[in-house]
Amino acid sequence: MKKIALAAAALASALAGCSVTVSVPDFTPGTQPSPSLRLKEFTYSTQYRTAADYRDQDGTFIAAGSYIICDNKSTTMYVDLDWTGGLKEVYAQFEGLKTGGTKNFSFYSYGAADYSGAGLLSATFGPGTAPLGLPGQLGAQAIVVNPVILDVKGNTFVKVQGVDEAGRYSNVLESAQAFPVVDCQ
Repeated sequence: MKKIALAAAALASALAGCSVTVSVPDFTPGTQPSPSLRLKEFTYSTQYRTAADYRDQDGTFIAAGSYIICDNKSTTMYVDLDWTGGLKEVYAQFEGLKTGGTKNFSFYSYGAADYSGAGLLSATFGPGTAPLGLPGQLGAQAIVVNPVILDVKGNTFVKVQGVDEAGRYSNVLESAQAFPVVDCQ
């Protein structure tokens, strides 16, 4: 019995030194969903906002003060997240409204699992990060804006997913609305 206990202790010690890299290729819960980690809700914002009302290329009204992603500049995104359980990592995914194209990002990583249940996370993404809602460059005739003239390139949804300290995935939360992606001046 002592030999089994010693072997188990040695194995546990050897495994404790291993590092594990978690990837989220399909951005869906893995085969081992977390029994305790659950994302409850999130809000999101960026450091850029529209200065006035405008309509995008589809005629959708975008109110002054709406958050946007600048396609031609680095954009810092803020995610105010609530959860239950221990949260070790957070991933974000951008999904183009019209194309469905996606890009996944490691958004935030804690040194150890965070059980506080809430936090304001931020990450800065470089130019060209968000998949656009429309393929290719839009011509001026495709954009109807009033009164602000912006090069509206498309829209992208934001999804977030967490990982617990054992590498198991939480549920996925998706934004209710897509961020406009524009070339900022």
